[in-house]
Amino acid sequence: MYDWLNDTLDESTCLVTANRRLARELQSAWGAHQVAAGKSAWRTPEIKAWQNWLASLLAAAGNAVSLPTRINMHQSQVLWERCLRKELGDDATGLASLARQARDTWQRLADARVSIREVAASARSQDQRMFAAAAGRYLAVLENENWVDDAGLAAVVLKLVNSRNLPLANRYVFAGFDRERPSLIAIQHALNDAGSEIVIQEQTGQGAKPMVCEYEQRDAELRSAGAWARQLLEAQPDARIAIVMQGLEQSARRDLRLVREGFVPGWQYGPASLRGAVNVSYGKKLSAYPAISIALLALRWLVQDLSSREVARLLQSPMICEGDLAGRSRLELRLRAMPDRAWAPSMVTGALRGNKETADGTDWLARVTALSQGRRQLPKSASPHEWVLIVDESLRALGWPGPGSRSSASFQLINRWRELLNDFARLDLVSARMSASAAISKLEQMAADTVYQPETRNAAVHLMGPLEASGSEVDAIWIAGLTAMNWPPPGNPSALVSRELQKQHSMPDATPDDTRDWAATMLQRLKGSAPLVVCSYALVEDNVDQTESELLGRFELTASPDDPGWHAASLVSRTATTKVTDDVPPLGAEKVYGGAGTVHNQMSEPFTAFAAGRLGARGLDRQALGIPPMLRGNLVHDALYRLYQGYGSARELRQADKVRMSQQIQDAADDALQRHLRHTDPVLQQILNLERDRMVDVITTFVGIDGERGDFDIADLEGSLEFQRGNLRLTLRFDRIDRYADNSIAIIDYK
Repeated sequence: MYDWLNDTLDESTCLVTANRRLARELQSAWGAHQVAAGKSAWRTPEIKAWQNWLASLLAAAGNAVSLPTRINMHQSQVLWERCLRKELGDDATGLASLARQARDTWQRLADARVSIREVAASARSQDQRMFAAAAGRYLAVLENENWVDDAGLAAVVLKLVNSRNLPLANRYVFAGFDRERPSLIAIQHALNDAGSEIVIQEQTGQGAKPMVCEYEQRDAELRSAGAWARQLLEAQPDARIAIVMQGLEQSARRDLRLVREGFVPGWQYGPASLRGAVNVSYGKKLSAYPAISIALLALRWLVQDLSSREVARLLQSPMICEGDLAGRSRLELRLRAMPDRAWAPSMVTGALRGNKETADGTDWLARVTALSQGRRQLPKSASPHEWVLIVDESLRALGWPGPGSRSSASFQLINRWRELLNDFARLDLVSARMSASAAISKLEQMAADTVYQPETRNAAVHLMGPLEASGSEVDAIWIAGLTAMNWPPPGNPSALVSRELQKQHSMPDATPDDTRDWAATMLQRLKGSAPLVVCSYALVEDNVDQTESELLGRFELTASPDDPGWHAASLVSRTATTKVTDDVPPLGAEKVYGGAGTVHNQMSEPFTAFAAGRLGARGLDRQALGIPPMLRGNLVHDALYRLYQGYGSARELRQADKVRMSQQIQDAADDALQRHLRHTDPVLQQILNLERDRMVDVITTFVGIDGERGDFDIADLEGSLEFQRGNLRLTLRFDRIDRYADNSIAIIDYK
């Protein structure tokens, strides 16, 4: 594998790759070659990805010339947003997304060596003119401040090479570059003129004739790819296997599950190592990782109130505080029984404190109290590096990221978060001060813009996109999804630059022919990356009929590797159902829960009565939007209890003044709602007002019906009684007991 490395790398050679993945892979391959040669130590070769190589050349220039200060992608994002706001106005929305699109277009223009004057002169639409104006502002800021962004690195390096202000290697080898970049070609020519040898490493070309397989469904296709990889590894345990497909950035998680399903059937209930057996090369947004998502949610609580569901996430998370979750689970159950609202930290601690707190619940509430104090003490504005200190202290006070030792993946994740905080602190260069809400919002945006994937060392199969596979050599490769819809992929020309200018400079996807030619070249190179190649496509994908890609050319279908199907389906009917005939254990000295509900269930659903009444099984109520149903019932109960304390019989109800009765009903409803009206947000306030109107109508109707019944006296309100028969003891609650003239009673349940 990569046999050309031994003949290419020496002390005077620098190897430049198209992407970081290939650079890591070549470093690993070089080490394997040295071990195979019997060496115990060797010189680390100079192998660098394109962007890292440019940065290293800039650093190597030292103080030889007045070099610009490099800004990173996050600093560039802030500048773009500022320049776009100047053009669109302060009330413009969606600036973050537009700035990302502008940065991508700016990078394409730099790769193609297109000047801003050409962009402005060729602008035709309003969007193109807006971009040209914003780009002009952006470029002026870079020049005035003597800054350079990632897109401008190549131009700066080119000037340094031409002026002979760089220490250069004797030879430069470029590998994995599938698209021609004018900026790359210009640097190569300049290096050659400066006396360095330039080598373009071509693909070795395995020359394998691919197998072409057809499947009915895309799920079957990917499961089959996983099963195929497993069979290869069983025969050759050290084989390097890749599965390549387009559009992985949109469907990475789903595709990964399907490949795992075929590769390791039953991985869901196996050890964690089985999940890492198949590695996907496309990472997730940093903000999508649970630990980072919880950190960002907790930080958001510093500047805005959270919903009940968001507070529940902080209660449930093991990454906040220490100890077990039993007490916090009880707090969360209490939270579910309360109206949904926008909770400030102080409101939560006031509502959830009680007499039956456990150690972990008390600890959580104490940390939230500290967060509330920190929220009140936040400065109105501060520099980015000052906000980083506040963020770090706030998370540490909450106990994030939780106790216990860390796996390699979690350790890498926390380190990546700290790198993000360092990047945030560097925003000092482009933004002197910002408010608390702006700082937290910017940090959330940066986490959402950062794609992260932990390094894995034990993956047996690699699932990757065509660009990540560029330049790779493996023992076997499966190229999936070769449908007409995916190959060639839809073109992605920039909407911010005129199409004529893109065609003139042969920018990527400027024309459909360019997209097709690139896809054909890429497919051909993928076929040449391994001695064993499988190409496949599905006839149905996402319930849409598909046809094979024309880029496959003339082919002959081969016998397709079998689809192993869903592993769970193989468990059906594996064992016979066993009917339990033993009698239910007799009642002993135990407490039976549920009261009258258990008695009712015993008549209609005996097992439910056993599970709920004797075993105490309970379902979790969902956090209601608005007022939980149980609370709505309890409010009516409380109001009726208050109202009927002033009446002792049906005769008193009938003789009551209607106006006075109406006022008493309203007062009872107000009293029942009183404690829930504290610390409400405007939405909940309106919901409670509507609930009050409903309660008044319900209670008025109830009292009217009550008065039409026969004569009775109200014997008791809101009490309990114990029912016992044999060993069965039930504690029953009642809402009201009425006694009639014949001494009979009626037990009233307001439900």
